[in-house]
Amino acid sequence: MRFENSLIGVLKINSSNYRSICRAFAFINKSYLVIEQKDQLEKVSHIIIPGVSKFGSLIEDLNSLNFLDSLYKAKESGKAILGLCAGMQIMGKSSEESKGVEGLGWLDFEVTKINGTTEANLRSFHTGWNDVVAKTEHQKINVGGCYYFNHSYFIENCNPSQILGTTEYGNRFVTVVGEENIIGAQFHPEKSQNDGLKFLKEFSELKI
Repeated sequence: MRFENSLIGVLKINSSNYRSICRAFAFINKSYLVIEQKDQLEKVSHIIIPGVSKFGSLIEDLNSLNFLDSLYKAKESGKAILGLCAGMQIMGKSSEESKGVEGLGWLDFEVTKINGTTEANLRSFHTGWNDVVAKTEHQKINVGGCYYFNHSYFIENCNPSQILGTTEYGNRFVTVVGEENIIGAQFHPEKSQNDGLKFLKEFSELKI
């Protein structure tokens, strides 16, 4: 699948922060389309799955809006897909936050609560600015930078080949994952000023 010009599709999920993501793309002069119906996904080259939600609630929202089947088709067709915060977490297999709910299963990881794996003197949620260290060089996107986080669950037991970036919070944990046309980020690039805008710009310019 080839697109002469990129067009970013931002899924409209009312429980998410999709409006902030749209404002960020407008700020960097990138064309975007708010996706309200599944058929609109055919028009875009890049797709954003927003966060600011619970694992199970986000899966339920995607299902109720009839986005799930179209997202699977978009992935198989090679469109670039970026999941943010909870949008990243649902790319894995499961989460302690919503036991019994299956994720998309696109990437090989599980999600667990922070206070189960970090040092005892740390809060059970990770909020504020922190650094992401890129795992390897020559990635499609330079994921290294300082970003804004706000979450109480994070990735555990991830396939090492799918880890693109990590962050220190008591222990070092996975904050960016990806494989082929799929990328997930635990942070909020739309709230991360220059580094976040750079991250979104590089994603929007991925050649597919």
